[in-house]
Amino acid sequence: MARMFLKRTLSGFVPADEASLQLCKKFKQGEAYRADVVKPRSYQHHKLCLALLNLTYDNLPEKYAKSYASFDQFRYAVAMEAGHCESFVSLHGEIMTQPRSISYDEIPDDIEFGKVMAAMMTVCARILDVAEPQLAIEVSRYADAHYGAVA
Repeated sequence: MARMFLKRTLSGFVPADEASLQLCKKFKQGEAYRADVVKPRSYQHHKLCLALLNLTYDNLPEKYAKSYASFDQFRYAVAMEAGHCESFVSLHGEIMTQPRSISYDEIPDDIEFGKVMAAMMTVCARILDVAEPQLAIEVSRYADAHYGAVA
């Protein structure tokens, strides 16, 4: 399956970047192709989410810091607490729960990602014992400093 980015113009869809243009050239003119058109999630939102998690991890109170040997362990714990997880039944009949990914493929929609991000913001604000609006300001600063301007 080919993945390309398209831009909507008055005359229809056109390739949005050079890689997509090159991919389009591989398709024969006049042939019919099936496509699923999805507006990709904002990279800016993804940077904010990473900034939220990294900022929180870098400033964990001692009672939390000793519980997580790695950033990934912490990230999984926040996802679980935020309700971004799935349950399944093991082969032994036990109900198991595991965190879901925050990757673009896992949550391609900005609206759904916004819900996950808001729940994670609530969890992180509680961990750091700060108000969510104050944490949002700090996350934006952190994102700008570590990942480039967010907005």
